Amino acid sequence: MDQPIGDAMRSTYRGSHIFSFAAKRTGLGLDQFNFLIAEILAFIFAICFRRYLPPKPNNLIKRHLVASLLGIALGQFCFGSQIWHLIVQSCVSYLMLCVIPPKHSFKVIFVFCMIYMSAIHIHRLIYDYGNYTLDISGPLMINTQKLTALAFAFYDGYRSQQRAKRRRPDDDKDFPPLNADQEKQKITDIPHPIEFLSYVFYFHGICVGPLCFYKDYLDYIEGRNLLVIPTSRAENTEPSDTTDEYRPEIVQPSTFWPVFTKLAQCVLWGYILMFYTPYFTIEYNISKEMVNSPLFKRIQYLLFSTFCTRAKYYFAFILAEAINNAGGLGLNGIDEKGQPKWNLLTNIKPFELETATSLKAILDLWNMQTVLWLRRICYDRMTKGRTLGVFVLSALWHGFYPGYYVCFVLAAFETYAGRGIRRQIRPYFQKNQVLKIVYACITWFGAQLALNFAVTPFSLMEIQKVWYFYKTWYFFVPVVSIILALTLNGASTKSFTKKRETEQTKSD
Repeated sequence: MDQPIGDAMRSTYRGSHIFSFAAKRTGLGLDQFNFLIAEILAFIFAICFRRYLPPKPNNLIKRHLVASLLGIALGQFCFGSQIWHLIVQSCVSYLMLCVIPPKHSFKVIFVFCMIYMSAIHIHRLIYDYGNYTLDISGPLMINTQKLTALAFAFYDGYRSQQRAKRRRPDDDKDFPPLNADQEKQKITDIPHPIEFLSYVFYFHGICVGPLCFYKDYLDYIEGRNLLVIPTSRAENTEPSDTTDEYRPEIVQPSTFWPVFTKLAQCVLWGYILMFYTPYFTIEYNISKEMVNSPLFKRIQYLLFSTFCTRAKYYFAFILAEAINNAGGLGLNGIDEKGQPKWNLLTNIKPFELETATSLKAILDLWNMQTVLWLRRICYDRMTKGRTLGVFVLSALWHGFYPGYYVCFVLAAFETYAGRGIRRQIRPYFQKNQVLKIVYACITWFGAQLALNFAVTPFSLMEIQKVWYFYKTWYFFVPVVSIILALTLNGASTKSFTKKRETEQTKSD
């Protein structure tokens, strides 16, 4: 967050300029200052929303309207006229959902949303190349996830209904059976326009998300995600038709502890973001001074600079989750100890990510709601090349800077290589506790190195810079990753499964 206010930023930023004077005094860019103001307002609104509009039957329409209108107001404040992109994309998708038969609507909506979002990415690439100014592309990426997930959930509901009508549903190839997750997320009716408006624009998720799936959001608005206890009768007694009516009461668990702990984390990441990130930039890795430095210093700087870059995502993701939790969104049932779980919208787990010993674990812990979207939209619905398909879709979703594609292609090879290492090499290190610790240390360093060599192109963006960066490291990590991915038998799930089946057949 080290971008100063300048003429270039003023010419590209479309949000409100009412706080320009305050932004100058803080040293933040106007876009960043507006973002913080919007998040603070969203946090205050969320507390009031939960307190004064609890999920009761007579409050449902009010909750939908207030959530959407406040969201539109915050969106207008942060993004100005660019909010029309959200409106157009959403309205067209809703019309498609209503008009096109369910058997095909999910495909059409998916293609339309991806094309619309890609057009915005390309426009930014042409007219705002390399600029980090806050614009509508971020919310549009979240909105694309919402709309496509909704379309697929509606298709799953239609698929479930069609299978129920068939005499022998197990033989129906046109409508394959739903898995447990699809069964849980399916919807059978097109959302009411007010419900749809609320889902797209709700104020505690419009700026930075994270993604909330439609069924989960509707459960939150209507209170179906909350704890329910009897109020008019004593515990463990049966309701009677002749005495007091049995009326369950929806109880909203306290949000203090989940919100407090997440805000405390934001303080830590905000401190790193302000006092370290501006001075340890990714770009410095390709400076002449750093390139000519000793190997140990280069590795040390690479690890720390990428960590400082991740801090801004940790800050934004955790702050967004805290705001949603303050409004009551994020409750995910109760744990085995009877305590509420607030992990429905968890988008990042910094400590687990920084200590992970495999790249796959790191990828699973990064932008977790997007990982869930990729699994539900792509991975679970493909029969071949699922891992590659996920990386391609993720790259398209992020935009069209060349560095993005280098990042995801390399990450794909590193994932295959890591899979092969776990299956072929890891068993040799499981013979005693010492070997297990040695293996954990080696794989932690290897995972961090793989991560940093993959994400550095994502930050550099330009292909010339990316090429020079890898050239100064003699392409060591990319070459080794590709060789391991192509040579280790366990790198491919398909080949590994086939090998296991062959070995099992021979043993039988």
